[in-house]
Amino acid sequence: MGIKTSVDPGSKWFKKITAKVVLVILGRAFQVLSRKDLSIAREIDQWPEGFKMELNIMPYGPNLIIEKNEGFIYAKNISDKAPDLSVNFKNVESAFMLLTPLMGVPQGFAEHRFVVIGDVAKAMSFTRCLNLILAYLYPDFLCRNLMRNIPEINFLNRMSRRAYFYSLGLILGF
Repeated sequence: MGIKTSVDPGSKWFKKITAKVVLVILGRAFQVLSRKDLSIAREIDQWPEGFKMELNIMPYGPNLIIEKNEGFIYAKNISDKAPDLSVNFKNVESAFMLLTPLMGVPQGFAEHRFVVIGDVAKAMSFTRCLNLILAYLYPDFLCRNLMRNIPEINFLNRMSRRAYFYSLGLILGF
């Protein structure tokens, strides 16, 4: 019986699948809530037509592409042109922590868990939209850990849009 001197690392399949599912949900939420919420729509109106943004998990992980086309946001997995703004998570661990409600964007930025390539003003606009979307998707006790200031949203609007998204928006995408 020989002694094995090296240990092969695991593939982290659970975290990769979870990150992929969260990216799909985030893409659908962006697509649906950009049409339902006026604050998100105003942020997106500032983006140029054909603006393309990519969330990517390096080196081979899943990705999400958000594209503005004819004034609306569409979520995709494949694109034919290079993105205008790219947010690259450094590894699956970082993506898992930032995509699930374990760590917020400010803490992830402070710990250098992702790299932004492109216009920083557009990245900040995306972050404002992301904070609004997370406020719709998560309850307040989770949002307090994710962001510095929870966006002011009317309680009835928040609950009705949350119910709409989880019942129809997630499945149908509109």
